Amino acid sequence: MRPRRDCRARRAGRSAALAAKRATPAQLADLIAALAEMEAVGHDGDRFAKPDLIFHQTILRMTGNELIGSLAALVETALMMSFRLSNDNPEGQRHSLPLHRELAEKIATGDGGGAQQALLVLIDNAEEDVRRSVENRNRRRKEQRS
Repeated sequence: MRPRRDCRARRAGRSAALAAKRATPAQLADLIAALAEMEAVGHDGDRFAKPDLIFHQTILRMTGNELIGSLAALVETALMMSFRLSNDNPEGQRHSLPLHRELAEKIATGDGGGAQQALLVLIDNAEEDVRRSVENRNRRRKEQRS
């Protein structure tokens, strides 16, 4: 069952579509470099956060829209909160790398619709990671009290 997407997720998806149309070669190089760093540290959730943040902020800058680009601080806050809530995954964030790679490829090829869909799936999965992690923490606390 696909989660109901809020307007922020839909706007993020549209930003990815716009990035696919407007990305410069230098921005694409920055995106690929951030992805490579994410792949190198994917097993370590703490070290994964910084290149993931750079990856998503680069996408915002790719839009060429100053208003959208100014959302970078909001994205940073949301990503950091997401990492704190889901950082207990023993395999780190490696499971999200194929989706990040797909998103980067869609942007690099100018596939706006594909980029939009890839980012929405990435957001849905991150939301599910947080939900599962919070449920696991609550279950462990309840078991400790019993």
